[in-house]
Amino acid sequence: MATGLCQPGGGASCGACCGLYNFADHGREALHDALARRTHRAAQGPRTLAAFREAAEQLRAQERGPLFTEVRVCPLLGFLDPEQTRVGCLAHPLVTGGEDLRDCGVYNAGICASFECPSFLWLSDEEARLIRDACPDWYLYGLVVTDVEFVRGCLGLIANALGRQVPAETLRAQCLEAMGALFALKERAPGREQGAAVFGRFVPDGTGDGALRTLDYRRLGATPAPEDEVVLCLGYAPQDAAALETARQVVRRQVSEVASKCRF
Repeated sequence: MATGLCQPGGGASCGACCGLYNFADHGREALHDALARRTHRAAQGPRTLAAFREAAEQLRAQERGPLFTEVRVCPLLGFLDPEQTRVGCLAHPLVTGGEDLRDCGVYNAGICASFECPSFLWLSDEEARLIRDACPDWYLYGLVVTDVEFVRGCLGLIANALGRQVPAETLRAQCLEAMGALFALKERAPGREQGAAVFGRFVPDGTGDGALRTLDYRRLGATPAPEDEVVLCLGYAPQDAAALETARQVVRRQVSEVASKCRF
């Protein structure tokens, strides 16, 4: 079982459970600006319940609408360091110096303290360490560590390319840079539809929740391929067989690069 996924050290941190990515535009620049604005506003007053409730209300009024309305967006998620490299709860007692102000957010201190991220239950310690070291960055790390299907899909494709299962610890030790480039496709995969209201494998279903996206192979005139789960996790929404094959090739090239670095 993985431990410490929110603040694992090494430059990585995650605020996905606080709705960090829950916007139609969840690109790095847009989220950085939102986090910086929240951090600045929270620092303007004293660290008291009254001041933080006022700050949270003002920040909520400035927020863009969420992509999935069932997923709450907490306005008290911000940057924890002056260099703006680590995200986390601005109301947490370890951040405020002792006062627990999490009741001022969209949840409360009890819910925040007891919440278990699904990735905490599903990822092994070795997989979590691989992601942490391959993605030492607040934006990319959160995208990857919360998408277990993407991580497991990538590991499965690497195993297929090598003809054997490869422990995550081996990948971490032997080809960390190539794994980082593969995981970075979550941010940089080329050819995705700009502005599409999708988040990885999910799309709003009209009720505020997320519906799982699939590929209609008959409509596309295509047949399934091993890369398709990762293609969907990357946010591709191909409209024809050629676009699907182009997306698959993006994944194949990076998987091949990882496989070429492995030594046995």
